[in-house]
Amino acid sequence: MEFSEFTTILAQWCEQRPLTPLDCWIDDANARLAVHGQGVRLSLDLLDPYDGTDPQRLEALLSQGGASVACACEGALAIDPETRCVVLISWLANPCTSADALNRLEQLANQRAAMLSLMQTSMRHATALSSPRATLNTWHPGV
Repeated sequence: MEFSEFTTILAQWCEQRPLTPLDCWIDDANARLAVHGQGVRLSLDLLDPYDGTDPQRLEALLSQGGASVACACEGALAIDPETRCVVLISWLANPCTSADALNRLEQLANQRAAMLSLMQTSMRHATALSSPRATLNTWHPGV
């Protein structure tokens, strides 16, 4: 789908505010907009249910949570009760426009990319520390 088509659909959804959520894909992740209370809840998948139950990935992701605070990102970590995915979630109070929703989705996508990058770096670093190269300080026969 072209970006212009997406913005048109988003604008229609924001005007009508139907009870059915709007699902779309952003950077290979499911994004969902849903009417919640007096506003719109936006969520973006961070880890699927399989990766979200991997202790190493979850620990690496949660250890990078401070990066979101440092860059003043709007998304909070949550677990979607329907999909069991770890998501970034945000909420926009009414009145909110499609431009507000689009801006917040862009922020969530940027935050997601940064968190996943930091998570991967953290996991590589942890793997390197847990399996250091053996150092032999003495000569061994046959070596």
